[in-house]
Amino acid sequence: MSTLAAPPKATPPRPYRRFVTSALHKRFVHAALIALLIALGNAFWLGSNRDLFWSWFPFGPAGIKALLFFLSSLLIFTLQIATLRIGKQTTTSPLATLRTSFLSAATLQTVILYLMSGWWFTEAYIWSAPDLGWITKGAHNTPDVLNERPIFFRLYALLLAIVYAGLHQYRGRSSLLIPVSKLPVTPSPEARAQDTHSLLPVQTRIQQRIIPAVVQSAIVSLSMMFVSPFIYGLFLRNVFWRIHLAIAKLFYNLSRANAHPIGYPLLGLAYLVRSVVAGFLLGLTWELTSNLLLVYLCQEPTKSGMPLSASSKDPNGTLLSGLKAKRDVVRTFAFWELAIIAQKHNDRRKAIFEDIERPTGPMWTQMLQAGLNVLQELQLRITGPPPVKPATPETVKSLPRLLPEMQTQSIFQADPKPTKTEWLASPLKQIGSSKQPWRPPIEQTAKQMENKLLEYAKPSGGESKSSHGLIDSWTTELRRSRLGWFFTSTNTAKINAAVLGSPYGNAAVLVDVIEALTKMQVASLTEDTYGKATPTVPDTVRTFTRTLNLVEDYVSQNNQGGAAGNEEVKIIVERLRAGLKELLAAFQVYLIDQGLGIAELNQAKKATQAPATIPQSQEKPRSKPKPIEPRTERRLFQNDKQREGPKDRHTRRKDQIGEVGGPTQSYEREPPRIEAPPAWSLPRTTSGPLFQRREMEQVR
Repeated sequence: MSTLAAPPKATPPRPYRRFVTSALHKRFVHAALIALLIALGNAFWLGSNRDLFWSWFPFGPAGIKALLFFLSSLLIFTLQIATLRIGKQTTTSPLATLRTSFLSAATLQTVILYLMSGWWFTEAYIWSAPDLGWITKGAHNTPDVLNERPIFFRLYALLLAIVYAGLHQYRGRSSLLIPVSKLPVTPSPEARAQDTHSLLPVQTRIQQRIIPAVVQSAIVSLSMMFVSPFIYGLFLRNVFWRIHLAIAKLFYNLSRANAHPIGYPLLGLAYLVRSVVAGFLLGLTWELTSNLLLVYLCQEPTKSGMPLSASSKDPNGTLLSGLKAKRDVVRTFAFWELAIIAQKHNDRRKAIFEDIERPTGPMWTQMLQAGLNVLQELQLRITGPPPVKPATPETVKSLPRLLPEMQTQSIFQADPKPTKTEWLASPLKQIGSSKQPWRPPIEQTAKQMENKLLEYAKPSGGESKSSHGLIDSWTTELRRSRLGWFFTSTNTAKINAAVLGSPYGNAAVLVDVIEALTKMQVASLTEDTYGKATPTVPDTVRTFTRTLNLVEDYVSQNNQGGAAGNEEVKIIVERLRAGLKELLAAFQVYLIDQGLGIAELNQAKKATQAPATIPQSQEKPRSKPKPIEPRTERRLFQNDKQREGPKDRHTRRKDQIGEVGGPTQSYEREPPRIEAPPAWSLPRTTSGPLFQRREMEQVR
């Protein structure tokens, strides 16, 4: 019998990160070719110019030297790719900046690779210079001497490497900054893709960075030349001399007279100038190399004018995998591509709307949820995580025990004494049976030290303070001191960290999400054949409204002085307001039918108005503090006109009936009462028929 073959499983789409990696590799090759030209220039300027033609011709000694210098640039490329991230640094205080930039694993990696790059550049330069050998040949009656010039230049290059490693971390040379553009004052239908990210051509951006790189390299190389001789002569001369002597003895026959350096370093002014030129070229190589890769990587995710995922067998599935990616670089480029599709490519938009037979749901619904998740992450950064409900452990009900367990040991037998092995092993058993074996003794020791410090810090005769109160007081005093600026966070930094993210803020992905969701849903009115996109508009309106209100409230609370530095946050607010306004204008007829409440619709309309343009009639009146009323007492035998204080219950009921029935109804008037001296008074709580009966008793 023939058996039915199982249906073939659907192959998963190719991940979007592979397309992004392929595009980044191509851009890396372009940057590496320019770096190779820079290395050829270094070979020309640092080589011997005896033959002008062979000093620059790439297929010769100059080409070999250029390849050696290029390896120095390749190490910086490796560093940037390994530590690549999106966005600028958004730490809240200088202390947090120091901890993030200089006290991390990426910092150690940066220093090591810069030292390796500087060392390789130094060896290539020393190898190409004939007077920078390991030893200086002596005459027929003088021994060979260790050459001190390459020793000094190696130290000089290593100091330059440390300085540039710090500049690399401080300026964020591994951060890909994708600029976000403001909304045009007069939007036109022709201005599409350039609205979200205003990028100049690659050649223009490279030309703009050449002059600052030259100036920076000249300043750093000259500054380090003034510092290096002092560091070398006072601290590191003997150390570097011994290291070079140990290596040189492996290849040369040196006398014992070279065991220690003698006198001052005989470098000469001409050699110092040569060292400055070589250091300048080394710094310029690092500056241009780090800028080249960032410029080439910061381009649209397109290939020959088409989105990167267009070459996939399943373009929509590939793009969806990028939208759901955890790595920030892949997700940023995926939403950038979705924004480009929403603005330019109507065929891809129709394909996304018509892709409704996926096992995981319609394609547009999944893409929309991925975009809304980004905005919900922004909301979570502002509001904070929800409180965690304490988990109630399940109690296992057991049968009641009527009698205690019977003892098997004899009650008259004494406990056996533990042996030495058991006595030594008992602490180890106690530690091994604990869930956290090393924590208890550490906590006890730390607690004892804390108590001793508190006793020492407590003033004589003063009340004892808790550790938290003492630490808080120390923190307050530290912030009030002259060093408080180092630990205090500014309002601008708080806003950027909350809205854009921390420690690195990515404004590009937020702008692309807003633009992509808005344009795609507006285009669904004419391109969605099955009408699957319209029911998703209310969720988008709710998310946009809540995000816009949260961001504006947070900015108004923390930026009362109007400090600058929140330009990207303002752009995000403008994009949210414009996108919400566009959705309301396009879907206002369908929103209530699709499940959006009237109150939510009014709230969304109110959010589209800028805070300065809200009319005064719609603004909520501010509640004024009520004045404190003086205590009044009702007095006996007093006319209604002269009586002060609250009305009795009977009169209040009549007043309420009068308010409901209208002013035309007539009511019975109370009979006039006999006046009495003001000395007779009762508490104000007395009212109603009981009060009338007491008045009659007083008259009698």
